[in-house]
Amino acid sequence: MQLPGRFEDRNGMRIIAGICCVLLLAGCGPAADEPGAARPSSTPSRAAAAPSPTRGLCGDAALDDKQVTFPGPTGTYLAGYVLGAGDVTLVLAPQAGATGCSWLAWAREQAAAGYRVLAFDFNGEGRSRRADTGRNSGDVAAAAAYARAGGTGKVVLIGASRGATATLVAAAALNPPPTAVISLSGPATYGGEDAAQAVARLSAPVLYVAAKGDSAFAANAQTMYDATPGSARRLVLVEGALHGTGLLTIADVGAAEAAKAVGDFLRTTTRVT
Repeated sequence: MQLPGRFEDRNGMRIIAGICCVLLLAGCGPAADEPGAARPSSTPSRAAAAPSPTRGLCGDAALDDKQVTFPGPTGTYLAGYVLGAGDVTLVLAPQAGATGCSWLAWAREQAAAGYRVLAFDFNGEGRSRRADTGRNSGDVAAAAAYARAGGTGKVVLIGASRGATATLVAAAALNPPPTAVISLSGPATYGGEDAAQAVARLSAPVLYVAAKGDSAFAANAQTMYDATPGSARRLVLVEGALHGTGLLTIADVGAAEAAKAVGDFLRTTTRVT
């Protein structure tokens, strides 16, 4: 940051503008939660207060009473929204540059179909608090724990792109395992986490979906499918180049096939009709 230079008073006297330095030392710099601010080097010993509800979440006031918060793996609160009700909760993890709002159109469809849906923001994104320790898979595991604490008998983990990597890693470590797992355009590795290695430990049914035109991600889906044990696995490579949540929320080539594959897989693994 460049400090202001010098200015002249009416008598031509030059005054050094050192006041800014004093203010900065007194704590007038950017707050810890502002973009670009330095993040603390360690997680506080006490959990941060849960964020206050946001009016017009995702640009829709109808979601104001659907907002939830729950502790992440380090005690820092994560935020999201819950739609629908039922014995099966779909936990939705967003792709990079997106929040739980990116799932909203599809989440509403699934709630209407009889599922309970939890879409959340990764730590430090959307309404979720920042945490300097832990990884994305820990956030997914925390969301799954919250879903189960709400009395849900079955939990399906669904991730888009980097959210899929985190979902696959989390699913391999969960005990009890999730009811099912869905990866939409998941990369084999992301953020220091290796899904290609983790899937060898999966025991839950898994569906990998990617677009053939999304070449690297289609290749990653094939690699992870090949590394997944058992017969309860499925690979669907659709035409087009849609990516992540776009496979379910954008009307373009491959979307209808992707939506059908996901819908059929959910009905088969959860018994929701």
